[in-house]
Amino acid sequence: MENWQIILSVTIVLLSIVMPIYYSYQKKVEKQKVEQALKHGREVAEGEKIRVYLNQINETFRKKRK
Repeated sequence: MENWQIILSVTIVLLSIVMPIYYSYQKKVEKQKVEQALKHGREVAEGEKIRVYLNQINETFRKKRK
């Protein structure tokens, strides 16, 4: 075998090992981003619900005090 054939075969083998690892890592990172966005959305929604509920309670007591 010639040198360029050996280099090409080693390169192909290395890429066949490295590429699946890279794509699985990339998929994992994307999944974490989506989960983080969903978590943040839920926190915002819960905070908004609490704020609205507290405002309703405050309005009720303000009306009673007048």
